[in-house]
Amino acid sequence: MDAAGRLALVVVLIVSLLIGALWFLRTDFIYLFTTTEAGPADLPRTSVELLPAHGDDPALEVWVTQPETEAHPIFVYFMGNVGALSVYEPRLRDIADAGFGIAAMAYRGGGAQAGEPSEKALFRDARRVFAGLDDLFGRPIDENKRVIYGFSLGAAIAARLAAEQEELTVVLEAPFTRLCEATSGLIGLLPGCWMLAGEEYEVLGIIADVDAPLMILHGAGDDRVPLEQAEQLFEAAQEQKFIRVYDCLLYTSPSPRDLN
Repeated sequence: MDAAGRLALVVVLIVSLLIGALWFLRTDFIYLFTTTEAGPADLPRTSVELLPAHGDDPALEVWVTQPETEAHPIFVYFMGNVGALSVYEPRLRDIADAGFGIAAMAYRGGGAQAGEPSEKALFRDARRVFAGLDDLFGRPIDENKRVIYGFSLGAAIAARLAAEQEELTVVLEAPFTRLCEATSGLIGLLPGCWMLAGEEYEVLGIIADVDAPLMILHGAGDDRVPLEQAEQLFEAAQEQKFIRVYDCLLYTSPSPRDLN
């Protein structure tokens, strides 16, 4: 083998090793959780509840905000892939201040929660929260009082959950079409969608299965998830559907009063 051939072989080996390392570390690119435990500091009517372990799934922490009245809907809230629930407390406070109830799921692997995060695991946890709402709030929660709300990565969880449940409405804030098509952050460094096999967080392929009124919120200046992706989801969704685009990045949620 000549010098050029040896050089090409070395390059191929290096690239293969790099891709292999990225493959095994890909979840580190997705789940950018903080590990420090922090409870709700300034949420009214809120307690931290624990769903018991189930099979191989660990106990699950849920922030439960009681609604001001039983007539107020319950928001089942799924956060993004950065930080822990405490990072999203301003968003949750807006919802609580409007009188709504909230069940906000802590993600395994973040905020001192046990377990390793993955798409399959987080979705199992989401199902457990939704199925456990009656126990969490200490009374039956009617289907027409359940709002499924997801932000960014949580929007993918929310859409999938809504596609197989009955709920009052669905709110997706800063949703992407699928995770590998998000264009910035560490995820943007991965060389192709095939690198996220098993962690696809597909939304576009399931949005038409959501049989409930849908509200999409997005920021016109969002450089993490392009507005075009929210528009694709809107076009693919069933009626009734609504989209509201804000002249900002929408890293801070609008008040729930804006949804009226």
